[in-house]
This record gives sequence, C-alpha cells and structure tokens, in this order.
Amino acid sequence: MIKKPEDMINTENSKKSLTLYEISNKFAEIIDKIEYGEITEEEYNKLGTQLAIELKNKSSNIVAYLQNENAFIEAIDTQVKRLQDMKKIKENKIERFKQYVKENMEKMNIQKLETEIGTISICNSPLSVEIVENDKVPNKYKKIIQTEQINKTAIKDDFKKTGELIEGVKFNTNNTYLKIK
Repeated sequence: MIKKPEDMINTENSKKSLTLYEISNKFAEIIDKIEYGEITEEEYNKLGTQLAIELKNKSSNIVAYLQNENAFIEAIDTQVKRLQDMKKIKENKIERFKQYVKENMEKMNIQKLETEIGTISICNSPLSVEIVENDKVPNKYKKIIQTEQINKTAIKDDFKKTGELIEGVKFNTNNTYLKIK
C-alpha cells in the first residue's frame, strides 16, 4: 500500500502526538522523499510545516515538563531543609535536656538511676586532647598537609587571550548542553 503524503504525519486526525524520535525520523523521511522525487515541493512544504508545528508543540511540552520537574525538585529541597532544621532543633533539645538531667544528678550526687524501661548513668568520658598552644607542641606530633589545585579558569582565560596550548591540558570545544529558559 502506498502512503499518501498527508498520511505520513497525520497529526490532526491522530489522537496520539508523535514522539520527538518519530518527528526526527519523519523529517529525515520527507527529505529523502523530496530528493528521490517521491513527493512534490508543495507536499514537502506542507509536510515540513506540519512537522514543524508538531515539533513546536512537543518542545513546549518538553519545556513545561522540565520546568515542572525542576519546581518539584526545589519543593523537595525546601522540605528536606525544613526537616533537617527540625531534626537539628530536636537534637539540640535532647542534648540540652540530657545536660539538664546530668547537672541535676550531679547536684544530688546520684551516679545512676534505674527504671523499668532504662537506666540513666553518669559516665567518665574517654581521654581527649585539646591543643592550647600549637607552637609548643613538638614537631613529631605535627603533620604537614599540603594540597595542590590547578586553576582551570586561569588556563582557559590565558588560552582565550593568547591561543597558546598548555602542556598537559586538553581543551574540549565539542561539549554541548541543553539550555531551557
């Protein structure tokens, strides 16, 4: 069965719109058909216009989808921050309460309280070290930590100004990204 040019797209009568992949394939298909003389210039223009409309509609849907997903992610981030703040407040409240109980137990000279559901006791903390004067600590206890970081922005700026290639560096100019406004 030979397809009529109008049937190649059929976006107006179809309940389901074409996918982005299908639109790309249809564009390639009509270009091939015009090159081989299977359709006229008028049919080519009509089909091209229909595909352009379909692509525009699909692109609008893509932008709307991405904007919606980004808004959802922002809402999640807001809720995560709110819950983290709430968690921190509860942790601080517990620490203050534990400190309050400890201070009162110490005032009453009580080391341990046993209940049906748990035990509260004051314990000695493990040994800890506090540095009060760095200069007086012997060198055998000091460790020098050195990090090296390459300034990629400076390399890029120098290359843009001078055009000079830098040894050990590869410049990527074929990278692309999708920008949605």
